[in-house]
Amino acid sequence: MNNKSIRLKLLKKRWNLQPSVKAQLDHQIYLKALNAINGRKVINKFIAFYWPIENEVDTIALIHELLKKQYKICVPYIKKKQMFFKPITSIHFEYEFWKNMRQPIIKNIIDGSEISLLITPIIGFNQSQQRLGYGLNFYNDYLDKYNHIYTIGLAYDFQRNDEFITDRRDKVINLIITN
Repeated sequence: MNNKSIRLKLLKKRWNLQPSVKAQLDHQIYLKALNAINGRKVINKFIAFYWPIENEVDTIALIHELLKKQYKICVPYIKKKQMFFKPITSIHFEYEFWKNMRQPIIKNIIDGSEISLLITPIIGFNQSQQRLGYGLNFYNDYLDKYNHIYTIGLAYDFQRNDEFITDRRDKVINLIITN
């Protein structure tokens, strides 16, 4: 099976989650992620989050909780086939859409050296902790440039798949949190 077929299969499973089941799984992941982030002692640096799309693990409650605790948070901004991160101070930020992803309108771009932790979306992951993303390589390229960033991937247990093909560009995620 090729990566495109695996992506479609895993995305279909994600889309077929009943809302009540998804909410329970998201809460389990939220608790584990909150504990992992608090254990990282992130001080005066940004935590980069994804804003959830395509029925991904919901990060909004986690972002909201961390903002209340005065953590510095940023989310992706895509322009000219390149990913940057922009700061947010509320989950109710002004945004525009890139494809179906909300991205902040604010002009400030966070330098990658100011990010110590990146929470990455996952379509699939394998036992070697490599992620299968959407295939656009935004995260791989970003982590190539800023390889000091500790990465945490959020996924559901059923997203584990050891069949997808990786290449030298694919990054190993430091920690994958599932339900």
